[in-house]
Amino acid sequence: MTGRGSEQHSDPAPGGGPREVMPAARRQGKTGWMLASGLVIFMVALGIWMDRLQATRAPSTGADEPKSEREPVPDGLDSPGAPVAVAFGAPKLERCIPWHVSAAEPPAPAGAKTLIVTSRVADPYGYTLGGFEQECGQGQPLLVIEDLKPGQLKALVSKKAPEAILAVSLPAAERAVAEAPQVPLLYAMVQAPSAAGLDRPGAVGVLPWVPMEPVVRHVLKVLPRKHTALAVLYPPGAFAELAGQVAAAIRAAGRKAELVEVSAENLDRALDEAARAQAWIVLPDRAVIDYRLFNRIQVAAERDRVPVCVPDEAHVRAGAYAGVGVDSNRVGRQLCHLAGALARGELPAGDRIFCPEYSFAVVYNAQVEKLGYILDPAQLDQAKLYKWH
Repeated sequence: MTGRGSEQHSDPAPGGGPREVMPAARRQGKTGWMLASGLVIFMVALGIWMDRLQATRAPSTGADEPKSEREPVPDGLDSPGAPVAVAFGAPKLERCIPWHVSAAEPPAPAGAKTLIVTSRVADPYGYTLGGFEQECGQGQPLLVIEDLKPGQLKALVSKKAPEAILAVSLPAAERAVAEAPQVPLLYAMVQAPSAAGLDRPGAVGVLPWVPMEPVVRHVLKVLPRKHTALAVLYPPGAFAELAGQVAAAIRAAGRKAELVEVSAENLDRALDEAARAQAWIVLPDRAVIDYRLFNRIQVAAERDRVPVCVPDEAHVRAGAYAGVGVDSNRVGRQLCHLAGALARGELPAGDRIFCPEYSFAVVYNAQVEKLGYILDPAQLDQAKLYKWH
């Protein structure tokens, strides 16, 4: 008979179990050890990869400041440079002095009294104010321009006798000039200070815009390396100077650049001309390449699967592939060092409008996905990745 009788009469193995069971058990044990060893190796490799990724990871989404464990690379040198133009301002281009002042000058002296007029609109999260207080210390008298009553600033200046006023936003700077013209002025978040009359003795500011050399450096880094031919689309007039600087920087980086002048009247011809390039850098302005014309450029670019790069952050929010932004917290810290140089009489002679010390790339993840690009962590170092769709 088979079944139970055959099981009862099988020869016992040395451990007391049936002899024919041992090979299967050995195979299962060996397989288990192999799986466990493979899992350990996988986990170790994953840990190493995560460590490397952590060291160069992209900034968190939507935050005002880029998140990076590496110290960002400054745009300027330790000594002031010649004024350079930026892509915003009217009726003439705004210019700023590149200078890594935080490396060259100490902050304002301890105990220096600065009256701060900030803005919930221009600096809603207080990044600029936070950066200034991080370097210069807290406890400075503080007013909010949206709540400021007529004459309130003048009265507080008379009472506190500040050594300087820090104004965040154009309305704050204008109020400081109107009610306390005798007090040295530091300002930030003013889009066109020259046009607003702030390029004057006793006033020192930091532009929210970035010159062309760092703009090109950032956007080339986040473009696919196979894109070796770029078109620079620009409005007629003063922007020809900027377009020439962009083209020169592209060529200095070993890529080709073609200049394409754009207006509402010649848009179709200009887009046909630009279609020969693999990526576009567009220099928008308020008068010609406004948001309406920029949208038409984007439509053509998406049709031809061409990435559009810009010199600012707002147009990335409007759908461009990549742009450049500034770090508001570091602008506040920069202003503290400028305040120190101002108090010691060590500011450079001439212009007093400075470029941001640091800038970073801004990349729109939806465009990355649409274009099918895969960016490695090194390309996203000193960058911010927008992830909304």
